[in-house]
Amino acid sequence: MKWNIGDLSGTDAQVKTNIGKQLRAFVEQYLDKQRFALFQVWPYTVRAPQPSKSEFENDSNTYITITKVLRQWAQSHDCQYTEVFRLQGANCGKTTLVKDIAVPDERTALRIAGRECASRYRITRRRLRCLREEFNASDEAVVKVIRKLDDATDLDFDLVRQAAHYFAEHDASGMSPRAVPIPGFSTKWLGGKSSERRKAICLLLGRDALDFKERPGEIRLRYLDPAHRGYPDLYVTEPWSNADCAGFDYAVIVENKDTYQEMPEIENGLCIFGNGRAANRIAALLPWIADIPHVVYWGDMDADGLEILSEVRESGIDCESLFMDVESCTRYERFGTAYTPKGERLKLRNPAEVPGLREDERALYESLCSGEGVNYLRIEQERIPIVDAVERLRAFGFPVAG
Repeated sequence: MKWNIGDLSGTDAQVKTNIGKQLRAFVEQYLDKQRFALFQVWPYTVRAPQPSKSEFENDSNTYITITKVLRQWAQSHDCQYTEVFRLQGANCGKTTLVKDIAVPDERTALRIAGRECASRYRITRRRLRCLREEFNASDEAVVKVIRKLDDATDLDFDLVRQAAHYFAEHDASGMSPRAVPIPGFSTKWLGGKSSERRKAICLLLGRDALDFKERPGEIRLRYLDPAHRGYPDLYVTEPWSNADCAGFDYAVIVENKDTYQEMPEIENGLCIFGNGRAANRIAALLPWIADIPHVVYWGDMDADGLEILSEVRESGIDCESLFMDVESCTRYERFGTAYTPKGERLKLRNPAEVPGLREDERALYESLCSGEGVNYLRIEQERIPIVDAVERLRAFGFPVAG
């Protein structure tokens, strides 16, 4: 973090205000780094802005004012400072400028910092001490846990501690995670095997996993073939090789449930509910999908959707994409959104390796990652009229009814 020299001019009052803001920002940045440190380093030294010879000769009054304000700030915040002599022109003698300011300790830094930063720091240090006292985990593991739970509420942090103590004393291997009888816990609290809560518990206990009996992954599909009208949806949880639909000629994989339910009848056709990255299970659970001659994947027009498309192809499913290219993005731009379902703004990202994408899909993916050339980072599948999908499927040769 560097000084913003442009803010260090003006009246004495303006210089005082701006120096105070910048010094506070320096201290807060250092506290944010130190809050995860097992062994802290104090004092923290801020180097004061130093003018070049010509800068000082041309504008010595500004730097003299800055030095005056820095001295006052250091003295009022119980900080030490050092000074350096500078020549003030050939015939004007010497003057002193503040060289650096040293914040002596944590307590002083917390008084300087804003309330939010100080609170964040105190919470982290309290949690760090708590875990080091209660568990035999390595310091490295404890720091990883603190970082994983950085955004967790105090309640959630305490629940992780309680759960870790429970699993240290009880063998829950082979149980469903929802069946573990931890007093006072919701059955869903532990989450899936990739949840940050489970990872934190494992780190505290020095384990790779909690050895639960996990709920099997499933794929949902339904018949689109008119001859099977009225058949219920199918849920597949293990490889299904002898399906009567294995000989069908058409399959549409969709990402979202509304579109899955609205898909019209297609002779010798199926609709498979991809449900986000669960689509990666399709090739393993429906091994005959690789033999269906006409398969289409239709997901959201966003970076996640295109990554899933790439993964589906990489799993061995040769499929066309539906409305997942630059032309489609332009055509349906009016349906775009800049926000997640939680109301948070969608973020840009670095492109991942997506070897399964074709040229026009890759161009859209890169635009959606960078934000260049697009006004929105997401166009959700449900927003595109199903009649448009029917038209495109017929262009692909799908025998859509009606």
